[in-house]
Amino acid sequence: MKYFKLYVDGTNDFFTYMDEREEFKIGDRVAVNFRNRERGAIIIKEEVEDNFLFKVLPIKRKLENEISFDKKYIDLLLWIKDYYMCSFQQVFLAALPGNIKIQYHEFYQLSEEIYDVKCLNDTIIDYFHDKEKVTKPTLRKYFSNKDINFFLEKNILNLSDKNKISFNFKRDINSLNLKKDEIALYKNLKIYFSEKLKISKKHLEDKFSKKEIDKAIKEKSINLLKVIKSRSLNEQETEKQEIVENITLNKDQERAYDEIANSKDLYYLIKGITGSGKTEIYIKLIREALKNGHGSIFLVPEISLTPQMVNRFKKEFKDGIAILHSKLTNKEREEEWLSINSGDKKIVLGVRSAIFAPVKNLKYIIIDEEHEASYKQDTNPRYNAKLVALRRGFIENCKVVLGSATPSIENYFYSQMKNFKLISLGKRYNNAVLPEIEIVDMKEETDNFFSNTLLKNIRETILRGEQVILLLNRKGYSTMIQCKDCGHIEECEHCSIKLSYYNSTNKLKCNYCGREKNFNGVCSSCGSKNLNFGGKGTEQVEERLKEYFSVPIIRVDSESAKEKNFYKKTYFDFLDKKYDIMIGTQMIAKGLHFPNVTLVGVINSDVILSFPDFRATEKTYQLITQVAGRAGRGDKKGKVIIQTYQPENYVMEKIQNNDYEGFYREEIESRKLLEYPPFSKIINIGISSKDENILNEVAKDLYNKIYKNYVEVFGPNKSLVYKVKDRYRQNIFIKGSKKNITIFKNELKVILNDFNSKNCRIIIDVDPINLI
Repeated sequence: MKYFKLYVDGTNDFFTYMDEREEFKIGDRVAVNFRNRERGAIIIKEEVEDNFLFKVLPIKRKLENEISFDKKYIDLLLWIKDYYMCSFQQVFLAALPGNIKIQYHEFYQLSEEIYDVKCLNDTIIDYFHDKEKVTKPTLRKYFSNKDINFFLEKNILNLSDKNKISFNFKRDINSLNLKKDEIALYKNLKIYFSEKLKISKKHLEDKFSKKEIDKAIKEKSINLLKVIKSRSLNEQETEKQEIVENITLNKDQERAYDEIANSKDLYYLIKGITGSGKTEIYIKLIREALKNGHGSIFLVPEISLTPQMVNRFKKEFKDGIAILHSKLTNKEREEEWLSINSGDKKIVLGVRSAIFAPVKNLKYIIIDEEHEASYKQDTNPRYNAKLVALRRGFIENCKVVLGSATPSIENYFYSQMKNFKLISLGKRYNNAVLPEIEIVDMKEETDNFFSNTLLKNIRETILRGEQVILLLNRKGYSTMIQCKDCGHIEECEHCSIKLSYYNSTNKLKCNYCGREKNFNGVCSSCGSKNLNFGGKGTEQVEERLKEYFSVPIIRVDSESAKEKNFYKKTYFDFLDKKYDIMIGTQMIAKGLHFPNVTLVGVINSDVILSFPDFRATEKTYQLITQVAGRAGRGDKKGKVIIQTYQPENYVMEKIQNNDYEGFYREEIESRKLLEYPPFSKIINIGISSKDENILNEVAKDLYNKIYKNYVEVFGPNKSLVYKVKDRYRQNIFIKGSKKNITIFKNELKVILNDFNSKNCRIIIDVDPINLI
């Protein structure tokens, strides 16, 4: 008898149950009696003791049509629960598509023993053999006449007096000295006729009585076979498809590939300048792994990158890849997940949540554009896919490859400390030249949208038949509307934030709670029409740009991209030169490859730089360098124009000189001085309530209870956006060494279990990225 800890569906704790006959294992989905009701559960881990002060109920049975999880997979989910201080339920729901069920094809088939005994005159067995036989014309649809005759001569195929052909399963082929291609053909014939010896469960049960079938099963003449349904025939045939081998790596890429493929290290950081051909290295690693039966997970930071990568991966691997991202329906996500779990698909391409894909025999986890903040989940469980990948690599002994032209400060530091093996690529693929970068001081310009330099270069680029990308990291038309007569600013009634104006829908919208209201063109306070539209967004830039250029323009931001296939259509339309100019937010800065783009303009590079965040300079450097990398990726020279009100800032100098190492040295010294990551670990505790007085009381009480002198505890302080969705918000910020933060987390769990929050929500964010 064994005892297990189980997660019972819909609960926030683990419960002990016993396995009376020792028939279950960790990861099994089972039925249990919970509070006088039958509930589904997952076996999490084995109990180390067998004496309990409470009554232990038995596990009732294994659930049909439900997935059993690998122990290593359960270990990963448990680690996420503990590290990010969330419930197992939150992790489990994030990791799996909702209500996922396995569907089976059920067959009866002749057992192998049937060929080792004398067959009785059994009608069921006769029926199987009769179904197996085919005519020669039918067989010729799949095999040549020459091959059929060859195997008839060898007595591998038998021709009956009714001119029907059957397969001689008892024939020993070892004595026939078949050639290599003949052996391969023999195997295909055997598979073909073996399929004929399988009859669907329903069909056989319609043909014969239950008594007859049970008798045949008892005599071991036949057995019941359950096969997981695949999504389509194409997926079942992926192993037969040829893998395209058209990648020729240059010396730097080949060196990088060899270092990863042939090293015993688990963790790697590829620092390759934009356009250096990191994707070609990734694809070769995945392809070679697939040849040896291994699986891979490839993560991208945004859905906008998925169409480009899907197109590239399908050229290489046909239909053998699974795609996972948030735009899929629940049904589509479930089907992809099952195809991965069954082993039909061994390659997964997706965004953050794809790190949970149940890939079999995992060899590589590759994280493209690893510096991106979007790998961090901003709702519970607040995991970072990069850290989860590193942990999964450790648990499953698979290699984790991080890649970026602008690595995160933390990960580059870890590579200097030899935690990651650093691989550098300093040249662009096919000898493409890095773009020229020009800094424009907007303080000297009369137009605060476009400098004369940018307008001149846009005009020249379009006249050459080339394309332009313009970056402004603000969506909408205007981020603020203020009345010039009374000074009133339109604000959200439910959040302490200014309403943004969207000209395309003529609505005012809160970018935090999502509430919208129609805009009638007048001040809601005094009725004046004398309004100022401040804080330009992508819509306003598009409108102003059309005053200068009558060419096709496409805008890409989260508002314009609400349709399911928007990214795919936009990507291919721009690639096909249907648009001359693309205007967008940060989603267009990441990894997109448009060979005809020779000019990139950054409208306002100061948007992020002014944020009160210790990562503000890092995010600015990364965003501008990444979007600059979209220029001149083909055989044409590129140019980048950066408009700024702070040209003297050291970040601009480092961007202009493509000096990541110089930027890193400045930034790491600042982090070390202030003891920010990677020299510390941080936690942000968010407290919110609809009652401001209760919030103040609870926040102070919590601060007093969690204060420890071995870590730094700041707060409670009002959030930068103090009210969101009618809830007032405060933060307590904790900083300390890795060792001390681990101790603090364990103490914090105990405190929160007993803490009376008085209608306040408390959210724990471990390793936060967004401090707003």
